[in-house]
Amino acid sequence: MNVGIIGLGVMGGAFASHLLKNRFKVYGIEPNKKNAKIFIKMNGVLLSDIKELFLKCDFLITSLPSIKSYKDVLNQILKETKFKVKKTIIDMNTISISDKIDFKECVKPLNIDLIDCPVSGTGAQAKKADISVFASGNKSIINKCMSILKAFSKEVIYVGKFGNGMKLKVLANLLVTIHNTATAEALHLGVLAGLSKKMIYETLVNSAATSTMLKKRMPLMIKGNYNPPTASFNIFMKDINIIRNFISDKKTSLPTFEASSSIYDIASTKLSDKIDTAAVYEIIKKKGKI
Repeated sequence: MNVGIIGLGVMGGAFASHLLKNRFKVYGIEPNKKNAKIFIKMNGVLLSDIKELFLKCDFLITSLPSIKSYKDVLNQILKETKFKVKKTIIDMNTISISDKIDFKECVKPLNIDLIDCPVSGTGAQAKKADISVFASGNKSIINKCMSILKAFSKEVIYVGKFGNGMKLKVLANLLVTIHNTATAEALHLGVLAGLSKKMIYETLVNSAATSTMLKKRMPLMIKGNYNPPTASFNIFMKDINIIRNFISDKKTSLPTFEASSSIYDIASTKLSDKIDTAAVYEIIKKKGKI
């Protein structure tokens, strides 16, 4: 089976790596020269445009960093004529549900099916195929894509109608926002109480208070090393805005999320937007002194 990937960044590059290890033929498009070079070294085949990608592949994955790149890809696809052979796009982006629905309706006349399959997990987890896929849309189409999805994930969860995947991704990112900030606060308070960072981590990581963010991000906080990012501020601030819009759309307020996300707002103005979001720890330490 040939698989095409549009976007070979941290997540898309990890998908490509696992697919190639599982003997899929993988074609890709990536404007970033560094990411493209890594893909070629993995024996992926880099192509120059989306038209060529569709000619080579019936199944394509989109893994894009921004709404602009998402819409640019849609506009490029819409320039093509209707495909004789049915094509399937596995949409793995963290984008608003309304944008996904718009994309789905726009490509349908071209004989393209779209399924909504965002993932839960960091870039570091993606490298180990330790991510969950929230698959939503037509179940028979998702079943056809199952070998692809299972190649780079620990589980594929079918969550029902199109868009449910993205709704659950919003909930997952909401919890990630809170857990990451809470991890930074626990570490900071423990240090102020005279505990060693090593003791704090080793005691909490297997306790009832643990979380994936504690397991993955507290070590980064302890080392003060936020490069390379498992999730960078510039990407996650986009995700936070999606959560905020979703909350607003539901006409409610979530005070714990609001308090946690405000720390990210400060971090995005005080720190590099390309470092790992574990760096909220640096803001927690300085809070009140900024």
